[in-house]
Amino acid sequence: MIVTKETFVLKTPFALESGVVLPNVVIAFEQYGDLNAEKSNLILITHGITGSSHAAGKYAESNRSAGYWDDLIGPGKAFDTDLWCVVAPNVLGGCRGSTGPLSIDPSTNQPYGPNFPEITIRDMVFVQQRFVSECFDVVRVACVSGGSMGGFQALEWAASLPDFVQSIIPVATAITPNPRAIAYNHCARTAIQLDPSFAHGYYEQHGVYPDNGLALARMIGTISYLSEASFQNMFHDGTSPLPSQDANGNHNFLVEGYLNDEGNKLVHRFDANTYLLISKALDTHALDRNRGSLEQVFASISCPILALGFTSDSLFPIRQTLEIAERAESAGNMNARAVCIDSDYGHDAFLVHQTLMSGPIRDFLTSVYALL
Repeated sequence: MIVTKETFVLKTPFALESGVVLPNVVIAFEQYGDLNAEKSNLILITHGITGSSHAAGKYAESNRSAGYWDDLIGPGKAFDTDLWCVVAPNVLGGCRGSTGPLSIDPSTNQPYGPNFPEITIRDMVFVQQRFVSECFDVVRVACVSGGSMGGFQALEWAASLPDFVQSIIPVATAITPNPRAIAYNHCARTAIQLDPSFAHGYYEQHGVYPDNGLALARMIGTISYLSEASFQNMFHDGTSPLPSQDANGNHNFLVEGYLNDEGNKLVHRFDANTYLLISKALDTHALDRNRGSLEQVFASISCPILALGFTSDSLFPIRQTLEIAERAESAGNMNARAVCIDSDYGHDAFLVHQTLMSGPIRDFLTSVYALL
């Protein structure tokens, strides 16, 4: 598919959970497929911490790569755009076209930078609800699906807007982050903040950028996304770590070059203040915050749930995927189930092993489509 990134401006200011009001909220998004006459076939795709609205397709034939879930979204695929209108927005607080730290603060005519207010996963979800209501004039979303932090959003949709969402597919995610996941994010944030060019977050005004800190943050994240087996398969010859083939001698091992490349790639497409903001929103997320207990939360969720997890995921272990379905079933939801997918790739399997996800998603959405 050849696709276009679009933007939509919310019609009125948006009040965050903190009480701070954002006067203008822009949401960048991509759309694959068309709404039906009843406007009942919209599926929302939510992304991970450094993701974007580019979930499928290419902007031009000459592009080397497609959107991150291209094997899942399109005509005849699991998210079949012959049946579904699939919409992928960039989150509030993002730096890929949506309102965030890089946006201009109308009160100063300067980028918000570190002064962008704290946000929550719940804020992201309520902005998404405003966006699909105002942009597409829908009163219900057929499904919300996303991986990692995108799964947090899918679960929050079901808890915050039970009358607005018909089903959810959270992937490689959890009800709440675990201490190990928070630890990785803390190290990543610290790497950014210790970069001398960070300038307390005012690097834009100084014309310097904490590239080294942001690159190191990505390296830390990458280590958490891969499994021990994938490190062995990619960077080990069975007896010892593979040496680098770098003629410049910038690193000694292949794994070092890989991490350096991952860090450099993020520097060219992401913003340091945005990383701090969104990772903190992820870490502080709690589905039961101000809602009593998790039992009460899941008692309020009646929509069908398909939770997909991967056996080698150490960032959000398979036990956390199983917990989603177990809690839903304990609360009386007989349309909740978890599927454990065997993969040795780790957390990033939700991006790499899309073909393994296709069957369960297709079967689940077939049942949802029958209810429209």
